[in-house]
Amino acid sequence: MNFKSFSILFLLGCSHTLSAQIDSLQTISLKPVEVSATRITNSLLETTWSVSKLDFAQQQDQMQQLTFSDYVQAVPGLFALNSNNFSQDLRISIRGFGARSAFGIRGIKILVDGIPETTPDGQGQIDNLALGSIASVEVIRGPSSLLFGNASGGVISIQTNDVVEKNYIKPGLTLGRFGMENLQIEAGVNRENTTLIISANKIKTNGYRSQSGFESSGINARIKHIISSKTDVNLVFNYTDSPVAEDPGGLDFDSVVENRQQARDRNVDYRTQEAVEQFKTGLSVQHKFNSKLNLSTYGFYVTRDFNAKLPFDFGGSVYLDRTYFGQGAQLSYKTGGTQGHNFQLGYSWSKQDDWRKRYYNNKGFNGNFTLFQKESFNALGFYVMDEISFGKNKILGGLRYDSNKLGAIDYFTTDGNDSDRLSLNSWNYSLGINHKINNKSVLFSSIGTSFETPVLSELSANPDGGGGFNSSLSAQKALNKEIGYRYFYNTWALEAVIFDINTSNDLVPYELEAFPGRTFYRNAGKTNRIGFELSATKKTSEFLSTTFSYSYSDFTYKSFQKRGTDVSGNNLPGIPKHMATVSAEFIKEGWNINLMNRFQGNLYADDANLVQEKAFLVTNLNVSFRSKNGAVQWIPFFGVNNVFNTIYNDNIRVNAFGGRYYEPAPTRNIFGGVRLVL
Repeated sequence: MNFKSFSILFLLGCSHTLSAQIDSLQTISLKPVEVSATRITNSLLETTWSVSKLDFAQQQDQMQQLTFSDYVQAVPGLFALNSNNFSQDLRISIRGFGARSAFGIRGIKILVDGIPETTPDGQGQIDNLALGSIASVEVIRGPSSLLFGNASGGVISIQTNDVVEKNYIKPGLTLGRFGMENLQIEAGVNRENTTLIISANKIKTNGYRSQSGFESSGINARIKHIISSKTDVNLVFNYTDSPVAEDPGGLDFDSVVENRQQARDRNVDYRTQEAVEQFKTGLSVQHKFNSKLNLSTYGFYVTRDFNAKLPFDFGGSVYLDRTYFGQGAQLSYKTGGTQGHNFQLGYSWSKQDDWRKRYYNNKGFNGNFTLFQKESFNALGFYVMDEISFGKNKILGGLRYDSNKLGAIDYFTTDGNDSDRLSLNSWNYSLGINHKINNKSVLFSSIGTSFETPVLSELSANPDGGGGFNSSLSAQKALNKEIGYRYFYNTWALEAVIFDINTSNDLVPYELEAFPGRTFYRNAGKTNRIGFELSATKKTSEFLSTTFSYSYSDFTYKSFQKRGTDVSGNNLPGIPKHMATVSAEFIKEGWNINLMNRFQGNLYADDANLVQEKAFLVTNLNVSFRSKNGAVQWIPFFGVNNVFNTIYNDNIRVNAFGGRYYEPAPTRNIFGGVRLVL
């Protein structure tokens, strides 16, 4: 760990806190926090899982709204890379789950307004998410397959705005360095028992590096209707069109030193990029039969057309026509009182069909077919759980069974019929306890399991170049044990957690010389992950609050033979051992100033631990001011990313062939704009 950098980060937070305590004459209390991602809605003090909740009601109007990583970087145990390569999408890991991803998000369940954003096979993407609509984010840090089945090594539950106090129209414009433009408009209408919020935006950027441009436009709508005092309905709609997202590729160390902003030559030659068009709609219904019995149900339907150019010829042009849909419900019975049960019975069903085509990529132009197959993933899960309250204690236990049926029908049979079928079923459980020490602090502990199947794109990546599935891949399994302490009183909120996770059959990415730029996967034996997470918020005055988070991650291969070499005992690549953030937010008389400091410790880029990315500290500043002129509210804002011009890498491509691990991050850049409320 870079002790000097960490010391600077820590002192920055302390200085904000101490100065506020000296200047302030009075303090105000933090509001109690409720969480719902755990399926059983509770105060944060009462949960048996490690949960973080972040509220963006005060910060949205000053944010650039370009990358989701800005919304979750303060969560301990959560690590995000690849914020600026929009072709590969943001890479998020929670306690190591998701670190293997070459593109998109793996091993983590993503929900938006209670409706799954993650596909049934476990692949997540948030390129269709309207960042300006985010109201809050809840993160369950640790295996949660009891709650959400496959690929629930962690959970990110995003809630969008659903409150309209007064009808409004809110246009906005953001301009920034590297040709960044974001044009937005949002409208909210409240009529009797119905609330409608609809937004549209068009965003583009040339990117920091050559061939890293991005364009996207979208429409989002959310309708909330209260049918009666017992029943309410939520309808969501999303359409996203991203015609271009270029991929500059990874560079070796010498190329980074030569020119940080260059693209890899091969990526330029093969015109690497992707295009996405997605439509999503979802419906959820909440019904209270009485004070004890509740029913919650949802359904969704998504289509996604995807095409990409990759930096190699054989199969380097990919077309994917994806459809996935599903439905789920949970019935809750709560006896109430201090000696009661909160019993829940639920199920989820979803189906995914991928029509996948691969062609030769003849320097950006399609050649002959190399693969044409239909891939399917059918998921059905049932769970039961009960939270028992007695005295100062709560015990939560549950059991879940998931049936996953996978299939591939090969329509390109000139090289043989590679049609295939797999069945990846799993039982999972969770058991937790929460002990109330007093009205402001609790001890909690839990043990639980999770599983994660390979996604269809990983199974179809065959090292032999053929079709069908790579049947050598197995589902990853994990057992999580944790113990924690929470304190929530007056001006302080604190959580400290120690965890120990043992996994088997970890899915690990690698590249081959024969397919430069293409990622394949293997199972990696067993790993052991020991960690410590700390988060604290101090409301130092009516106007100022300071937040601190720290993560220690000692993640190692317990047993792993790689091409005849024993790498047991090595650190897992792609995850720093130390991470920390300190942020200070000042709100007074229309001003909102937020200073975020993020420290990332050393991490390894390869399984052999021969290549190390050095530690760094990055500071971002956001400022906004609200003023009212008649019926119009003006919100000018600006921000500075990477205030001190730190030189670091935005992404590390794990186990990349030829040493092409590095994707350089942007240097200091400024953005600004104005939003109006009419």
